Amino acid sequence: MYKLLLVTDQKEIAALFRSRIDWPRLNCRPPQIAETAEDAIALLNSTAVDAVGYRMEKAAAAPLKRFLRYGRPSLPVFAVYDSLEKQLPALQEMKTVLDRLHADFIDDYYDEEAMLTMLRDEVTHGMLAGEFRDWSTLKRGLSLIRARLSLDAPGLLYEIDMPQGEIYLSEHHGHAQERLESALRNNFFGRYVDGIYYAVGVLTPRHIRLACIPMANDVPEDSEIFAARVDEHVQSSIQKIKEYLDLDLSVVNISWLNGLKDLIA
Repeated sequence: MYKLLLVTDQKEIAALFRSRIDWPRLNCRPPQIAETAEDAIALLNSTAVDAVGYRMEKAAAAPLKRFLRYGRPSLPVFAVYDSLEKQLPALQEMKTVLDRLHADFIDDYYDEEAMLTMLRDEVTHGMLAGEFRDWSTLKRGLSLIRARLSLDAPGLLYEIDMPQGEIYLSEHHGHAQERLESALRNNFFGRYVDGIYYAVGVLTPRHIRLACIPMANDVPEDSEIFAARVDEHVQSSIQKIKEYLDLDLSVVNISWLNGLKDLIA
């Protein structure tokens, strides 16, 4: 059963977690509860947990957030609410992620970190494809998989046309669209490059969407410099795609995102 840590100094939330949730149904043990960031850090250093959630004032939570960022960058973080109606969906989402992370891949090469990377790719693809219609659901998902993206910093969205896409994909059988997206992500645009996350989605045989998002805690101060850095990387990647895959890509539109919320359908 999964081991959880709740960090809160609010008695009502602690009571909700102690007495109003059917933990065995979520395949979880009743969570350990810490009232301060310092107590939580001590527990995390001495006890293995599968996920952590916290609800505290911003200043009180700062040491824990810093510890999680640098000391436990892959530990899922679940959302904490003060009502059962909101909390149960968040815990079910957490269970789904934990089930994926702890699945028994007997014949596969995936370890937990590789699966976490795969989950991040799935969420960012869904974000680009307009599959998320609720901002709170997307935020919870990004937190659970520890996607290191700034939620509200401006970013750039590229709409890219691939004129030869249908021909190219028809010549490459077996999930060709997914494999092309993976190649663009891993071998060309990259994921994290110089403080910017490049989220790429092959949405149709001709339509590629690329969101260029500052990483959390690395938000650029100057939008013109940010745009120039992004465009240099995008154009360089497009040229490499032409050279190695013999695919012509054409940028048909570039727009500013006020934040990730702009990608909600």
